[in-house]
Amino acid sequence: MYLSGLAFAIGAALLWGTAGPILRIIGTYGVDILTVNLIRYGGASIVLWIVTFTAARRREKPSWSWKNALFILGSAGMLTSSLGLNVAFLRISVGLAMVLYYTAPCWVMLGTWFFSRRIATPYQIVAFLLAIAGVWKAVGGARISGSFDLTGVAAALTGAVGYAFYVLNGHFGPGRGDSFGLFRRTFFAAAIMMLLLNIFTANIGALFSIPARAWLLLLYLAIFNSLVPYGFFLMALRRISGNAAAIATMSEVPFSMASAFLMLGERPEVGAVIGGALVLLGVGVMTFDKGEGSR
Repeated sequence: MYLSGLAFAIGAALLWGTAGPILRIIGTYGVDILTVNLIRYGGASIVLWIVTFTAARRREKPSWSWKNALFILGSAGMLTSSLGLNVAFLRISVGLAMVLYYTAPCWVMLGTWFFSRRIATPYQIVAFLLAIAGVWKAVGGARISGSFDLTGVAAALTGAVGYAFYVLNGHFGPGRGDSFGLFRRTFFAAAIMMLLLNIFTANIGALFSIPARAWLLLLYLAIFNSLVPYGFFLMALRRISGNAAAIATMSEVPFSMASAFLMLGERPEVGAVIGGALVLLGVGVMTFDKGEGSR
């Protein structure tokens, strides 16, 4: 049971780790980021709702309001997470982008301090400092190697903060008692936001000029880079603890670097590798934190 849980968590990380190279390849077909995310969220939302209503034994009765402010922030955060990380993948190395993106647990920690009004524990402070040191090392390494791009770095960190809002909605928002329902509704809300953004920017017509090969990659992002790994992660949580699953999914960082090397021939910067190790060490430190802090 434990080994199968680890296998599901690592499988999720492996699929998530392919996002950067796949996005780069899609870009060679002239597909822009707004169109990519419209298809990703729209396609995933359609599948999620079909599965939900097919499997439902009775009419769904939502237990919380769609108008809740934190839910809206969480949905916008999920969208910002994807857009920010996608921009980062196109402007900096995949490895550096993932290192910066994996500061998300630290932003979640800051949000938790804010919402719960609790003082940080020593473990949390050490974890945050390690993450800051990791980012400093990774960005410094990119400067030395000449691969530094301020827009790419800012986009990756913005993506990390966006994902933190999504996680905080899961912890403190009105849907915290229904993880799958929260995931489904958040994806649907993000898809609506993405559709409106494409209409507002007059980008909706790009859907009709996408090559067939690019459609296959876009469907891969919607299904095998979004829905399937999330399902794997839920399966993992049924077999192992949340801490164990979180540690296992940290393998996404080396998986992303490996996939970038195999698909794109991109070697990660030394600074990104060292910085990534520091960031992941900080995340690992947080898993030992049993205290909640004090008010």
